[in-house]
Amino acid sequence: FGVAADQYVSETMFVVRGIQPEMGRGGGLGDLLGVAGGFSPAQAEARSIGFYLGSHDAVRALKDRGIDLVQVYRRPEADMLTRLWFARPTAEFLGDYYRAHTDIAYDPDDGVTKLTVRAFRPGDSRAVAAALLQLGEARINQFNRRAQATAVAAARGDIGAAEGELTDIQRRMTRFREARSDFDPRANAGATQELRAKIEGELVNSRAQLAAMRAAIGPGAPQIVALERRIRAYETQAARQSGRLTGAAGGLAPRLADYEELQLRQGFAAKRYDAARAALELARQQAIKQQLFVIPVVLPNLPEKSLAPRRWTILASIFAGLLVTYGIARLLVAGVREHEA
Repeated sequence: FGVAADQYVSETMFVVRGIQPEMGRGGGLGDLLGVAGGFSPAQAEARSIGFYLGSHDAVRALKDRGIDLVQVYRRPEADMLTRLWFARPTAEFLGDYYRAHTDIAYDPDDGVTKLTVRAFRPGDSRAVAAALLQLGEARINQFNRRAQATAVAAARGDIGAAEGELTDIQRRMTRFREARSDFDPRANAGATQELRAKIEGELVNSRAQLAAMRAAIGPGAPQIVALERRIRAYETQAARQSGRLTGAAGGLAPRLADYEELQLRQGFAAKRYDAARAALELARQQAIKQQLFVIPVVLPNLPEKSLAPRRWTILASIFAGLLVTYGIARLLVAGVREHEA
């Protein structure tokens, strides 16, 4: 009653929730034994947040946020028994003292994490509780960023490979056009084939006219000689166009085959690139849907009345313990005396 200093308790509650509705926990032996595999991602992360808030990392993070736990636990109003004894404690001693004044309880039934902080001043307890709540939210955001980076890393790699392949095909097509001086071998071949068909049509008509004229006039007539020359010119032009299409050295057929192969590879590379971009977008959407958030249920309060130490409870416990001890001692003494008698 006269020595113990008042300690003020600030309490906050939070849950970890995601965008997508969570599936129910799997029943069976996993639920009975509390195996981690039986928890949803949000429940597992909530438990990990609880472990983090009770670790040395949380102590260092609080100091980085401007909350010196050594100063908080060595306030002038703190009594000599419950205050932090050392001005420069080791990390292990400070961590143990911090955990003794910070209670983190996770309820798996409703997914609520209850955080309770005790300090010698009301403002200190609320400041530490609020900072711990922010640290939990920051750690969840870190989990989200890492999960999103992992999810899209593979898709980005596929996009890079597909883009590189597509760029290489484009460069090969450019070199092909520059080397052959032909922008579109397919269009060139089509024009050549059309010209050849036209020449062959004229050749057929000319041969028919020659046959008709030979039946009407003599073979040495000037009209027949001119028509024969025209037919020979058509035959030369038809042979030349056929050579352009199927010639082994500089024909359009092998050139067109190489060009079509490049176009086929370009189509495959473009499809792969489109599929990789679609996969990246899908990975981003899935990562967004799987994001988790810390949602405060109860914000840290500013205590107005000290809840520790519970003086009457401690006094009653001591009195009851001493009374039981006294009764046992009386029974033992009475038994010994009766035995001696």
